[in-house]
Amino acid sequence: MPRFYFSTRRSHQVPAWLRQPIWLAEAAGVAAVVGLFRILPLRLALALGARLGEVFGRFSPRLDKVRRNLNVVFANADAGWLTHLTRASFANVGVAMAELANLGRIWRARSRRIEFRELPGAVTPSPERPTVFVTAHIGPWQLAPLVGRQYGLVIPVIYAPEQNPYVDRLLNRLRGVFAAPLVSRDGAMRAFMRSLGRGQSIGLTVDTRLDSGESVPFFGEPAMTNTAPARLALRFDCDLVPVIAERLPGAQFRVNIHPPIAAGATCANRDEAVLDMSRQINALFEAEITRNPDQWLCLKRRWPKQVHRRYA
Repeated sequence: MPRFYFSTRRSHQVPAWLRQPIWLAEAAGVAAVVGLFRILPLRLALALGARLGEVFGRFSPRLDKVRRNLNVVFANADAGWLTHLTRASFANVGVAMAELANLGRIWRARSRRIEFRELPGAVTPSPERPTVFVTAHIGPWQLAPLVGRQYGLVIPVIYAPEQNPYVDRLLNRLRGVFAAPLVSRDGAMRAFMRSLGRGQSIGLTVDTRLDSGESVPFFGEPAMTNTAPARLALRFDCDLVPVIAERLPGAQFRVNIHPPIAAGATCANRDEAVLDMSRQINALFEAEITRNPDQWLCLKRRWPKQVHRRYA
């Protein structure tokens, strides 16, 4: 059962009559912050988001999980730097919230706010070329699905429903700028297979741990990884294309479209190809996280518990 935002208690541990008022109070607070982000100049909204994220992060029940994740990635870092990086990670959460609140404004000003860059070897996205797009919770990751609108594709986008139903509805209204179906992660596989079967592209965010995933190295440690993108790309004979967004100075953004991921020539069967392609995706995410470690949003335990214990 889900937790409340600033409590370690799960909703079933709270009397039924009290859950609704708590959810409504949380939603009112989120709505007020979103409203403030939307009326401020964009640069100021992003700066305020960073500050609020850092402040509220100090009270978050996920604080320890973020630090443990960073401790695996930067095992040789000193405690002071890890503390700084943990706080910066929560500042990034606040910036991401401000970006989500202003997605519509950013899209409307896309000619001066967003650069869509096709990296060497990339294939220009096209409605005639079904593609499995993947991204990670790095930087302004919520801008990555705008690839669909930019290139005239309808890309069903997977999302994780919020624990609070009122906040969930609010955030989904903000995601309406994607002009594409939003697919809850529960039962998303069937929806994606239908879309690919109709010749549509799909988009997934795949850097988080799945309990039912497959073990693939991530920063040198085995990590349960979502291999569905590679399996779907192979099954439907589609390109598997990473899309990574990055922040630029002056409240500007760049959305990088990478070359398609292909299995190595030595793969003997489809299962080997899936793991090889998934390793390549993880390696790309590793490079991006290493380059901007403060912009990685990872609020849940990423590796098995025994891995985290070794780095404690």
